[in-house]
This record gives sequence, C-alpha cells and structure tokens, in this order.
Amino acid sequence: MDTELDIDSKLLEGMKNDHPRAFEELFNRHWPELYQKAYKRLRDQSESEDMVQDIFANIWTRRHSIAITSSFKGYLHNALKYNIIKSIERKNLHEEASAYLLSRMEEIESSVYDIMAASDVKKTLDEAVQGFPENMRKIFLMRAKDHTISEIAEALGLAEQTVKNNSTEALRRLKVIISSKHPDLNESFFTVLALLILS
Repeated sequence: MDTELDIDSKLLEGMKNDHPRAFEELFNRHWPELYQKAYKRLRDQSESEDMVQDIFANIWTRRHSIAITSSFKGYLHNALKYNIIKSIERKNLHEEASAYLLSRMEEIESSVYDIMAASDVKKTLDEAVQGFPENMRKIFLMRAKDHTISEIAEALGLAEQTVKNNSTEALRRLKVIISSKHPDLNESFFTVLALLILS
C-alpha cells in the first residue's frame, strides 16, 4: 500500500508532466491543513486563504523546475512559514511608516497653525525672498510650486547641483532671518520649509 510520501511523489511527477488533475489532488490533500495552520497564526480568513493559494499557484508555475528535497508536506509548511514571516515584516513596516507619517502630519499641522497665527511671518518671508539673488529667488519660488530639481535646472539652464546648492543656501538664509525676527516660531516650521525646498 502506498504511503503518503509515495502518493505525493507520484502526484508531483504527474504535475511536472503537466497533469492538472495531479496538481488538483495535491491541492485537495494538503490545502485544509495548510490553511488551518495559516489561520492559527494570522487570525484572518481571507489573508490565510490568499496565502495558501499563492503558495500552490507558485508551485504550479514552477512545476518544471521545482526541487523538493524533503517531503511535499514539509516543503509546504516551510513555504508557509516563510510567507507568514514576510507578511508580519510588511505589517510591522507599514505600522512604523504610518506612525512616522502621523508624527510628521502633526508637525505640519502645528507649523500651519503657527504661520496662520503670526501673519507677519509671511511678510518677513516675502521680504527675505525678494532680497535673494535672482537665480536663488527663481529657484525658491519654483520649488515652492513643486517643480523638481531637474525641471528647474532645465528651465533656468543651470546644473542640477547649482539648483541644489541654491536651495540649501536659500533655506539657510531664511532660517537666519526668520529666527532673528520671530524667535518664538515653532521649530517644525523650518522642518516643513526644508521638506518643501530640499525634497
């Protein structure tokens, strides 16, 4: 009587020879247990189903080159373990990124409030920009309208490094001028300004 390993080996051979029924039987034999293991770890029905289906879809796609040195069951469980780890890593990264963006948004909101509460800051900013050399003023105003470094360089006939240098110098000058006239201005204002001009 054929053992589980023997049955899987025969079905794998059939799958490699492009027999869909062999693949279907492999799927039906192992899907329930693999799904249960995925669900136990992920606690999400849809995600668990998708993950297991992706594993089998990958096996079918690679059926001619796939090399299984252990049992097919062991191969499936290793694949599931790897996919679960990657899924958790992606979730953690997403959560970290979301937390970072939230903190940045709080800074930006605070900065906007500061600017609105101190209307004379705009006047200081305008006067400072008007005092810039011509190219620096043009570069600053174009960056403020979301033009890229390369777009500005092409429009003004300048090297990209020249545009970057002028942007950095403009930011430095503004910080000196605004800090001297508005020492109580929230530091996040300069953070947002730097993001606008240098990003």
